[in-house]
Amino acid sequence: MAYKLSKYFRTNNQASRVLKNSGWLVGDKVFTMIIGVFVTALIARHFGPEGFGQYNYVIAFVTLFTALSTLGLETLTVKSLIEKKYDEGTILGTSLILRFLGGILLTIFSGIVIRILEPENNYIHVLVLIVSFSMVIKSLEVIEYWIQAHQNAKISSLIRMCAYLISAGMKILLVVMDGGVFHYTLIYTVDSLIVGLGLLMAYRKYRIYKSKWSVSIDYSKEILSQSWPLILSGLMITLYMKIDQVMLGIMMNSKSEVGVYSAATQVASMWYFVPMAIIVSFKPVIMKKKTENEASYLSTIQLLYTIIIWISICFGTIIIFSSNFIINILFGSEYLEAANILSISVWAGTFAMIGTASSIWLVCESLHKYNLVFVFSGAIANVILNLIMIPILGGYGAAIATLSSQILTNVVTPIFFKKIRVNMILIYKAFTLSILKNLFIKK
Repeated sequence: MAYKLSKYFRTNNQASRVLKNSGWLVGDKVFTMIIGVFVTALIARHFGPEGFGQYNYVIAFVTLFTALSTLGLETLTVKSLIEKKYDEGTILGTSLILRFLGGILLTIFSGIVIRILEPENNYIHVLVLIVSFSMVIKSLEVIEYWIQAHQNAKISSLIRMCAYLISAGMKILLVVMDGGVFHYTLIYTVDSLIVGLGLLMAYRKYRIYKSKWSVSIDYSKEILSQSWPLILSGLMITLYMKIDQVMLGIMMNSKSEVGVYSAATQVASMWYFVPMAIIVSFKPVIMKKKTENEASYLSTIQLLYTIIIWISICFGTIIIFSSNFIINILFGSEYLEAANILSISVWAGTFAMIGTASSIWLVCESLHKYNLVFVFSGAIANVILNLIMIPILGGYGAAIATLSSQILTNVVTPIFFKKIRVNMILIYKAFTLSILKNLFIKK
């Protein structure tokens, strides 16, 4: 099997390019993870569960409304750049303005909502404002869509690694100088600015077509007419991904429960960079194959699902047997309760990655509006389960609620829709190791 796998990537140019692109993305994330895990642990120990909980509560709260800023452009802009129906400068310029306006909308909306939920907590209001404004700065991330379309992850990887080194240095300095949560949120925003400026300079240096950026009303109307299901589904996705931390912060007496829970979920999600790198690299390949060869297109999607699922299962198994050791070493005895929460939370990622991967198929088949139905069912289930389980089980209840909603969203609800069943069969097949063997034998 190992030989066939190696031969497949050596002899297939598309696969080789995907592997190389994924390698840079994975390398970037491994680099940031190694530094990030220890820096985050240092920060968590410095702030304690209460302060660490405050910060993660604010991040989770703002993340709930991220879709108002990104506007579903992550996938649609890449698709537009590949299809080349519009000029590259028009696509990027219009996307930049749309994301900038979306960032302002998010800042205003999150500011209003946090004042309703936490009317007396002015400190939290300020933290939310700072983190929300970072989404305005992140409008420069449209350049990353251009990088994805051209499968040149080396550029963004190097930028993010440099930015992360600077950010890590500032965080360590914060601990040395006994800084607070306020200063930590400022670093979060500065990090977004460094990455954005780096992407802008890289685009000016490496772009092939010197097309002038412009704003097109026609393109903005077209892209927004396609993006509204993605915006709504994005809101639902962040709702069932982050509502647990927000509800813990609101329903529990202090933010320390959020701190312990966040320690668990951050370790549970530290492996996400591997499947996400693979998904990002596969995306333009799958979209291109859709226009060329249906059989090859389906085979590539099947391969993506199989790789994602088995990477997830392997990581989850490792975490179950080492959760106590990991939490104790990284965060200390104050966070030891996070170990059991981690053993539950890690499996939510498996089903979340399945959903992320299958969204490519939905876009290619122009069925992405169904994604709204799936995530809506998961979001509603997550809110209801959290309302029931958090008062009884605290962080454990939040972890169970999130896992249950992920399963419902990504592998249960879609099977009830006839047009989606072809994709669900590919996903179910991916859980059998034999399908991976067959894919490479055919090659």
